[in-house]
Amino acid sequence: MPSTQYAILSRMRRSTLLVLLAPLTLSIGCGDDASAEGPPAPPSTGADPSSTGPASPTSAGTAADETGASSSGTAGSACSGQQPAIVTDIDETLTLSDAEFIMQIADGTYDPIEREGAAALIGAYSELGYHVLYLTARSEMITVSGTDETAREATARWLQEHDFPVDPTRTSLVLAPMLMLGDDIQAYKAQALMDGQATGLRFDYAYGNATTDIGAYAEAGIPLAATFIIGEHAGEEGTVAIEGEGWVEHAQAHLPSVPAVCDDMS
Repeated sequence: MPSTQYAILSRMRRSTLLVLLAPLTLSIGCGDDASAEGPPAPPSTGADPSSTGPASPTSAGTAADETGASSSGTAGSACSGQQPAIVTDIDETLTLSDAEFIMQIADGTYDPIEREGAAALIGAYSELGYHVLYLTARSEMITVSGTDETAREATARWLQEHDFPVDPTRTSLVLAPMLMLGDDIQAYKAQALMDGQATGLRFDYAYGNATTDIGAYAEAGIPLAATFIIGEHAGEEGTVAIEGEGWVEHAQAHLPSVPAVCDDMS
């Protein structure tokens, strides 16, 4: 779908859902920028789209240059014995807006609209050998109306149906253990990233749309020059701004600078 149609759809859905679904938005807290009180909840364990546990190897974040590529800009930088990885939010990052998941909760047959080029972008990283961590504030406690799927099951199904990489040895899906808002979301995401780093994942690139994404990625030590933010908070706090409604132009400009991961990396 062309970017202009995405923009029109986005505006129409936001204006309609503001009236009809605002109470539901507040109650489930899948939008990452809402505020609330209360201590941060512990993160759920890393998971592939149908089970738990991130892949393992060794150590934490890496430096990046202004293009978001690792500092050497060569394949050698991704062949150090660590497991290079990327992290991406889902709502309003891979989907067109937070409202898309709200509509899926209300009707399990609804297919959330993907941002243009999102699956191709994430798939390209997977093909280069990067572990993909899908990190979302969607709660494990949510049940989808009509299909009785859990939020995890509905999310995993959407990723698979939209051709995102879901190989359980190369991807992880982490959802919030409970409903949370605001600062709690940032704390949960930061801890989930640090848990992944403790198992050996090295997050070289990060994708998001919310201030909580920006804060969590910074807490985990992911370089700002490798943190790509789309939407109204694009470019905030020194992150890399993604213009427009989709990922196509970013992928075309950025992916040639991304080093491949060594197949024989140990």
